[in-house]
Amino acid sequence: MKCKRCRRSEAAVDLPSHNSAFCPECFFVFFRRQVEEGIRKFRMLSPSDRVLVCVSGGKDSLVLWDILSELGFRTEGLHIDLGIDGYSARSREKSLAYAVSRGKELIVVDLRAEGVPIPAAAKRSSKEECAVCGTVKRYFFNRIAAERGFTAVATGHNLDDEAARLLGNLLHWDSDHLSRQHPLLPESADGLVRKVKPLWRVSEMETAAYGFLKGIDYVTEECPMSEDATSLVYKKALSHIEDEMPGTRRRFYQGFLHQNRDVPKNSVALDQGEETPPVKCISCGAPTYTEICSFCRLKEKVTKTRGRS
Repeated sequence: MKCKRCRRSEAAVDLPSHNSAFCPECFFVFFRRQVEEGIRKFRMLSPSDRVLVCVSGGKDSLVLWDILSELGFRTEGLHIDLGIDGYSARSREKSLAYAVSRGKELIVVDLRAEGVPIPAAAKRSSKEECAVCGTVKRYFFNRIAAERGFTAVATGHNLDDEAARLLGNLLHWDSDHLSRQHPLLPESADGLVRKVKPLWRVSEMETAAYGFLKGIDYVTEECPMSEDATSLVYKKALSHIEDEMPGTRRRFYQGFLHQNRDVPKNSVALDQGEETPPVKCISCGAPTYTEICSFCRLKEKVTKTRGRS
């Protein structure tokens, strides 16, 4: 099969959802344009921004760092070591290796040193492991960005991630989460840094292809604590539909964004629906609607448990 763009080289990446197939060089052009359009459509970033790229060591986050750097944005990486035996060490190694190879700075936060390794924190919470992990990571994303003067935090969520999240929110009719589901959450006067998801237009397969063709070395294994994550069920369901009807995932998510055109406010009150201004956590100073923020409450539970052991 010949590349649909140049018509000369053999196609290396088949994209049924776009009714196209590309050789490596033309695929890079396609991928770059998809990311550029995703950024442009919602005015996510400007040349003056300092972007903190959240890097897990997996394909999506490293591809994000790579493409944002290629597009000329000023970027530095942030890696959260989750404290998961074996897996976290490998993830940290891949993240550091990428940073060194590109001459980039990588900021590392070790959750063991912070007193909240995810395995211990998950045991002390009634929430799903991935939800606990998300709470902790979002806390440090914003804290590090605010402390170091970054104007935007970028995460590697792709089309598959966002479509699966949308399906879950719709199945549960979670109006609070639906009202905030967007590739852009603007900065707020309450101390929340702008959050962006520049890969929202590209699929997981496309990011994997980009990483492979670019020679990016990333962790291929899934997080061992995500085995029972409900998001994987939604992803599997959408993948089945996508196989039968290519392009469904893209139409599903982009259709939702078209119907909900207003960019939501950035708020710490994700689950509370609060409209009153937040206050500062008496423990760490982070914006919160309670006296002590959710991260500090979780950390206190983990610390107390260790004190009794």
